[in-house]
Amino acid sequence: MKVHIMTDLEGPAGVNGRGDGIGNKIINTETACKCLVEEVNACCEGLVEAGATEIVVWDGHGGSNSIDIRLLHPAASLGILGGGLAPVCCYDGCDAAIQLGAHAMQGVRDGFMNHSFNSHGIAELRLNGEPVGEIGIGMLLAAHFGVPTILVSGDVAACREAEAFAGAGLCTVATKQALSRYKVINRPLEGLYAELRAVSANALRNLKQAPLQKIAPSYELIYRAMCPNLADAFERAGIERLDYQTLRFRSGSIVDLWAQACGWAPGVHNRKFNIQ
Repeated sequence: MKVHIMTDLEGPAGVNGRGDGIGNKIINTETACKCLVEEVNACCEGLVEAGATEIVVWDGHGGSNSIDIRLLHPAASLGILGGGLAPVCCYDGCDAAIQLGAHAMQGVRDGFMNHSFNSHGIAELRLNGEPVGEIGIGMLLAAHFGVPTILVSGDVAACREAEAFAGAGLCTVATKQALSRYKVINRPLEGLYAELRAVSANALRNLKQAPLQKIAPSYELIYRAMCPNLADAFERAGIERLDYQTLRFRSGSIVDLWAQACGWAPGVHNRKFNIQ
């Protein structure tokens, strides 16, 4: 049984963040990275207990420099998200998906370090008219390949967002409670790690009951950039520009739609990687 874990660095307990101009900056990076890998390892312990035979942990924050492979659980492989021609998704062959260290979408009042993919670049994302963030997009990409998301961890706002998007059947573990974007109360770590182990095991054991988080095509993504320079680049690639800072992406495939938002011209990504 193969499990895909996508990580982020804002969501673990113990991360300290501040404003960095118009975006976010983690200021205790060394400690934050250690906190992340300890939460990942607690999750891996539960997954192995429940029968996972392969675990791939994707370092999903920034340039994939958040997880020290020397500290990673011995049952887990480490995936690095490089640039260039790498495909948007790596879910083929997986049985379950997990998001660890997640955060709420841009603009959530009680979301710790809330943002949507780029805290300096994206003001808002709306998918088929509804606000969406990293959690929802991740669930939909996994679901395209028939992979259900079974667990999300992060602050209370992130867990609330995940539960609202996924509906019944999703397990969540709250790591902390934000009072504002940078003010937060972190959970005691021993109890948090114990809960991550137990919930991970339970989520995998109940995999057959996990629903796929799907939205029927077609897809429309309204992307409001913080800076018009970003919109300029997309317009040059053939994306429809609605106004000075707003773009509209359209596709019959959620993978192609998100590939466009990552800079691919419409249809090119899926043809390149033979994604149906």
